[in-house]
Amino acid sequence: MKSIAFYCNASDIENNALEQLQQYAGKPFVNKINAFTDIHFCQEKSLPVGVAFETGEHAYLSITGKDIGCGVMFLKLNKACWTRTFDKPKHYTALNFAHQKMTDEGLGGGNHFLSIEEDDNDVYIICHTGTRNRGIALYQSGVELSRQFAAQTGEDAGYVHRSFISSAFLDEYEKVLRSGYERRKNFVVKTMIFLQQAGYIKSGKKDIPKDYLKNDFSTIAETGELYGTPYSMQDSIHNHLRFEKDRIVHRKGSTELLPGRTVVIPLSMSRGSLLVTAAASASLSEALYSCAHGAGRKLSRYDAMKYWKTVLKEKQRREYRQRFEELLDRSGNFPGGYIQEFDFAYKDSECIFTHQPYLKKLTQTRPVVTIKYTEI
Repeated sequence: MKSIAFYCNASDIENNALEQLQQYAGKPFVNKINAFTDIHFCQEKSLPVGVAFETGEHAYLSITGKDIGCGVMFLKLNKACWTRTFDKPKHYTALNFAHQKMTDEGLGGGNHFLSIEEDDNDVYIICHTGTRNRGIALYQSGVELSRQFAAQTGEDAGYVHRSFISSAFLDEYEKVLRSGYERRKNFVVKTMIFLQQAGYIKSGKKDIPKDYLKNDFSTIAETGELYGTPYSMQDSIHNHLRFEKDRIVHRKGSTELLPGRTVVIPLSMSRGSLLVTAAASASLSEALYSCAHGAGRKLSRYDAMKYWKTVLKEKQRREYRQRFEELLDRSGNFPGGYIQEFDFAYKDSECIFTHQPYLKKLTQTRPVVTIKYTEI
């Protein structure tokens, strides 16, 4: 069994997640395996979420699950371009409706989201989503490839040798990763255009096409000006295999962190996000150029619902309702999916920097408005 590098407090890992982690540390051809602060049990009975590991010539194609290519993109606008505070009663419903037309599929379930957040200087449009049906199809292809390898070699251990993977499969893998990037870009850019149209951002509003929601903005530059508004954006990915020349890096819920790039680590729907970059450190290579992709759950989804109902006092629940009034249903209650993403369900963010010293904090945002998962 390979030793596990813990970029977290190992004693805080739930037993079932630790068992999964130890199982993969003992898998053939795993050269190095790391656990990050947001590690938690995977219901698919596979590798836990919040882990990265390295192999040489063998790939575990199915460890990412069906959400291959999931990641987080942010688009940043300086507050000098911002004209007024977002009016939730006036525009939340319209934004929620518009986002359903921004791509061919919705954000997806779980903790996927589209949000507007801010710090003292800038406004951030942040999107966390994956590749949806295209990722599912690729996952199924990977499972079938693993079965074929096992049938031909008798090595039924969930891996395939690199030589068994066709160039067509690798090409499709890269196309799927690219499609996730393009979907996130369309979400954040079209949200910016929505805000331009609604008068929140200084812009050449008259130049915006009425059917902009049908347009594809996936090829525009990551830094530039659109309809008179300067912007910049960056993307990160946390659920994929990276086929490098001499190794294969597997990331399941661990963010790829490249020098000079900024990544978003969402904390919770009610706490905002961290924007971090890689500090100059030799430990970045040891960490497989990876870091946590979130604060990490402190409470399971079931326990979060239980906490809401039995631990929080009515005064505290009322404060959440007042703060996120736009998310209430017609009965004045939150759907369970929102409750499960509130701050009490997630770990303290300080452990992210304590256990990942190669991270440099750039800012922490405050949530303005959030749209949660959608299934289309």
